[in-house]
Amino acid sequence: MSWSSWASSATLPPRASSIWPRCCSSAPGLLGISHNFYWNAKPEATLAIGSIFSTLQVVPLILLTLEAWQFRSTPQRALEGVGGRAAFGQAEAFLFLIGVNFWNFFGAGVFGFIINLPIVNYYEHGTYLTVNHGHAALMGVYGNLAIAAVLFCSRYLIAPQAWDARLLRRIFWSLNLGLMLMVAIDLFPVGIAQLNDVLAHGLWHARSQAFVQGDLFQTLTWARIIGGALFVLGGVLPLAWFMATRAYSLKKIESVGLQRIEGKPVQAPY
Repeated sequence: MSWSSWASSATLPPRASSIWPRCCSSAPGLLGISHNFYWNAKPEATLAIGSIFSTLQVVPLILLTLEAWQFRSTPQRALEGVGGRAAFGQAEAFLFLIGVNFWNFFGAGVFGFIINLPIVNYYEHGTYLTVNHGHAALMGVYGNLAIAAVLFCSRYLIAPQAWDARLLRRIFWSLNLGLMLMVAIDLFPVGIAQLNDVLAHGLWHARSQAFVQGDLFQTLTWARIIGGALFVLGGVLPLAWFMATRAYSLKKIESVGLQRIEGKPVQAPY
């Protein structure tokens, strides 16, 4: 019997019976983040179970990416099914969701896999390889996801003439290319250099002032300004400006209703 089927068959009060299976199905997800607390006095089983789930998390991430890409044409097919022709109204929000899937695979999957196995995590935890994974997974996944959610809601609230798709696409590329440059120029190469230093001299030396104030570390840290500037100047500030200025371009309540596309009524929320 599977975990979820056992949870569904458990004898529980009516209200709890609908919550219990969800909790049991969601709880194993905690095992996938066990690599974050390998070394804080957890039982040895944490290393074994956590390493398995943390390593296998790449598989569903790939499947989610493929599913999201196939989903992109669904709204267009729905419009064509009623004889209408229109562009996908949530193209910008979906673009950020594609970014979520990209960083989900590379940031959480690939970069996470590099530090997930206990035997390598012992030497890599606390180096810039951890920072590299953190940047790519946190901003790449949850940052893009948060922006996608904001844009999805804003598309319904902001008047169509005030919606600037070109600006939002530039913001998307600036944020994600800036993040990628920070990873490629500084975080990942410094993490590899720190790992080599850990293997040669120990973790204490790789985190010491002698290493941090070294030429390689300082040069790559300053070079990260390239990606950081693109991220902030091309992404963060324009996005903040877009959201602030569109507060004066909200739709009127009576403007939401049925529109006609090529003579046929189609619900048009945009």
